[in-house]
This record gives sequence, structure tokens and C-alpha cells, in this order.
Amino acid sequence: MTTKDWASEIGFYDETSTDRVRIAIYGDTKVGKTTLGGSFPKPFFIDTDRGGRTLKKLHIPHISIPPYDRTFDLINDILIKLGQKEPPFDKLEVDTLVFDSVTALADFLIYDLLLHPLGVQVGGRSQRDMKRSPSKFKPERDDYGVLRIRLNQIFTMAKDLPVNVVAICGEKMEQGKPDDAFLGKPAIVGSYRDMIGYAFDEYYHMATEGAGEKTKYVIHLRPHISKGIHYMAGSRDGMPAKIENPSYQKLFEALKESEK
Repeated sequence: MTTKDWASEIGFYDETSTDRVRIAIYGDTKVGKTTLGGSFPKPFFIDTDRGGRTLKKLHIPHISIPPYDRTFDLINDILIKLGQKEPPFDKLEVDTLVFDSVTALADFLIYDLLLHPLGVQVGGRSQRDMKRSPSKFKPERDDYGVLRIRLNQIFTMAKDLPVNVVAICGEKMEQGKPDDAFLGKPAIVGSYRDMIGYAFDEYYHMATEGAGEKTKYVIHLRPHISKGIHYMAGSRDGMPAKIENPSYQKLFEALKESEK
């Protein structure tokens, strides 16, 4: 787009603009995040966690992304082919794109940066042709800056597609100063864990309540405190504070109700 033709790109928000949802979900293991992603219509999983075994009865298509590969190029190629309906997406109908998980994806992107230099300055040294083994070298500050840019590019591309987007993350606790409260955040290396809530329309924390046969899976749509830990979350006005035993259907109905 140039300064001469931007006027032709003006659009209008209308009822169809909310027909797709873009959500980020974080939580501990075994709280139902993958199952929730699998409840969305016609999902396709970009699987870095090998956690899709819980969905094996549903015959859901996926691609397992290996570490130590050109992860960024591979993800971009998948998104481009999905957007242009190129094989295999000319025959494979996808209504929902699920990243499971962003936690592992971020780690793989760091491995990618270490193994495939960009030809830029990193830590005062030229990174060109300087292959760094992830087992021997720690990422440097500039690596995390590139990681943030790459994650932002991946999710911007994904959100531009005419599909639902679900980004699943693990959970970690942080404490600023010794007297500060513990904060529950998405487990993503680098600063992107503090940005992902702004990158998506909806930002939920998922956990369980109760025990044994009374266990309930819950998504929290508002900030909340559990066992002294402060968890961040955010949703639009009119949404409930939490949804028990969530599914795509329950979530979408709540979203539509909030628009009335």
C-alpha cells in the first residue's frame, strides 16, 4: 500500500468481523487446553508439544514441527499455503488454526536462530556464519529481540487468515521483588510472554477446580487470584468472569451474547 492508494483500502467493521475468534490460552499441564483447541470447528494443529494424543479419537489433522529445523521458514510456508489454498489445503478444509504450543514454538525459534545465523551483529560479534550449538551457547539479548519480532510476524499472518486462531501456552510463575506477589504468566522465553495478551482479541487463563470426580475445567476471562498467585486474563465487556468445562460452542455463545 502506498500513500496514493490507502483510501481504497478503507473498510467497515460489521457483524461478520466477530465470526472468527483469535484467542491465547495459557495454563498448567493437564487442564484441558489441547482439548479446548480440538473442540473448535475443523481444526488444524501446528504441533510442537506432541500433546495431541488426547485428541487421537477425533482424527484431527496436524503437522508435528521438529526442533533444530528451520522453524520460522516452515511456519511461514504453512501459513502462506493455508492462505492461498495451496496443497494440502486445497483439499483439507481448515476453519481453525491451533498452535500447540507457543511455549515449545518459542524454544524452537531460538534453536533456529542459534543454528541458522542471520548475518547481523549479536553481542558485539558478527553472527554471519557463526553457527551456535543450543547445547553450548546461551541466547543473547538480540536473539530475544528477533524472537519477539518473529512471533509477532507469525501471529499477525495467522490472524489475517479467514480462520479461528488458538494459541496455547504453558504456565510459569514470576516474582519481581521478594515482597511482590507471584504472577502467573504464559511460559514463553523472552519478553513476548508479556505481549501475547495484546496480540490476541481474547486472553484466557485455564485451570481446574475441585478434585476427583468433582474436577471441573475452567477458563478465566478476567484477572483472578488463586492460592495467592495473581493470574492475568482479559476479554471484552459483557463476557462472564469464567466458563466451566469450556468448549468452542460455549465460548462462541458467550461472545455472541456479549454483543447484544
